[in-house]
Amino acid sequence: MSETRIAVVDDEPRIRELLELTLSHHGFVVRSAADGQAGLALVKEFEPDLIVLDVMMPKIDGIALLPMLRRVTDAPVIMLSAKGELEDRVEGLVHGADDYLSKPFEISELLAHIEAKLRRPHLEQRSALSLDDLSVDLDQHVVTRNGKQLDLSPREYDLLVTLLRRPRRVFTREELLDLVWGNSSEVGPNAVERYISYLRVKVDEGAPRQLIHTVRGAGYTLHA
Repeated sequence: MSETRIAVVDDEPRIRELLELTLSHHGFVVRSAADGQAGLALVKEFEPDLIVLDVMMPKIDGIALLPMLRRVTDAPVIMLSAKGELEDRVEGLVHGADDYLSKPFEISELLAHIEAKLRRPHLEQRSALSLDDLSVDLDQHVVTRNGKQLDLSPREYDLLVTLLRRPRRVFTREELLDLVWGNSSEVGPNAVERYISYLRVKVDEGAPRQLIHTVRGAGYTLHA
């Protein structure tokens, strides 16, 4: 059986070092990141079995990071925060966290929460997405429409998969910036519109039905 991997995303060096040492001592393979943007990259590359996530962090905070993580992993997420108020815990759970611990915490308590979450049966990851005659092989990153393979850039692929995971849901420009680019301050204000236009040329041009739709004043959606 492979070793259990845990990703720690926290901007406090003391917390990261403590968790790396303690969790490694208990047999886990641990890697950490110091901010939300680095944390998202770590999760994509490391593919952890569980994530310990701080709320207050630079670049992307824990609450904003949660929906981005849920797009790439079903690993349980335990949130850590100096905020202990009920509304803060509820906000984390609503946005996709599985558990919540307030700082300061006892290591034995965190270990108990980790063991409990790891006993939860993992949902089987979907290996393909489809809508009408559009299909995406998530393992091979292959996109086809009506049996013809489409040549998408990595960013175009990520944008299409984001829309395809929730067909008929209208995504705002800001949501797509967060989900696809991770940090909207690093891209131009028209990035979403520009890449939607690229996708329309590759996905819809010449096809019998338009799949990518603009909802005026609201955002973008994918439906047949």
